[in-house]
Amino acid sequence: MTMRAASIGCAVAALLGAAAASAGELKGPARFCGYSPIIDLLPGERIETLSGGIHGGTFRWTGNFGSLKVNGIGWASKPKGKIASKRNAMGHVRFAQRRSEGEYVVAIWNRSHGAAYFSSADPITKLQLAAIDRVDLFNEGEHPEGCKLQTIFSWE
Repeated sequence: MTMRAASIGCAVAALLGAAAASAGELKGPARFCGYSPIIDLLPGERIETLSGGIHGGTFRWTGNFGSLKVNGIGWASKPKGKIASKRNAMGHVRFAQRRSEGEYVVAIWNRSHGAAYFSSADPITKLQLAAIDRVDLFNEGEHPEGCKLQTIFSWE
């Protein structure tokens, strides 16, 4: 390999590495659909993808409400705990805040197979609860409309 070819190869690898690093951060305003949650991101809100699996994955959602780690599951059962809100605007059940593994957690469930768990090291605030109440859910295998930002399943 010539020096020029090696330099071009290094430049391409650096560009691909930079693209891969930024691919994990998705910024609003736009509709984000991932792992089950559907969030219409407001200006200034962003999603940082963390991990994914066959039936779900995690991401960090940040906005004027602070930051929440979200575990979305497209093939879930009813979350454990006490129901705090029987139905939000989307018809989903919200569960009361509880402590789990050193974090504060609030879950929502679409009364079918879609669920999302929102967690924080600090107690979840009213602003964060209001943000959680904006979240819609879909079930694994469904394809929600209008998703400009999304996670997709891949065997790679």
